[in-house]
Amino acid sequence: MSVLSDYFSAPSDEEAAHAITESLSSLFDDVLQMNNLFPDYHLVPLEAFLTGRSTEEIEKGPRHGKLLASVDDHQVMVVTVSDELMVSLAAASPQRLVEAAESWSRFEDFQGSDTSGLVDFLRELADLARRAMTDEEHLYCKMSC
Repeated sequence: MSVLSDYFSAPSDEEAAHAITESLSSLFDDVLQMNNLFPDYHLVPLEAFLTGRSTEEIEKGPRHGKLLASVDDHQVMVVTVSDELMVSLAAASPQRLVEAAESWSRFEDFQGSDTSGLVDFLRELADLARRAMTDEEHLYCKMSC
């Protein structure tokens, strides 16, 4: 089963939760799409690399994949992306993003997959994080099965 993961920024959890029943493009300017990339699972090794924090510490974070809204028996969900990941992405240099993508490509779920698009995805996610920080927003993900 394929899951569409749409990453976006919003000023508050309440406004992000509205994405559960609305089209993201009608609510938010920037939406970054990626298939089968769960923020509370797949982004953990990326966050560990960029922040130097342990996976245990990351998974205990208050904004780590916090469910904000769901419908259709969790077929569509809106969850938070940690602020620590957002800040580290926003601060990352282009070279650091390349290094992060290289490290991330060794994540067990990516083994045997074409990971050539990870650098481009990280660049776009870092751009989204920078805009979110400039606008005093947070990052979120809407997942749809």
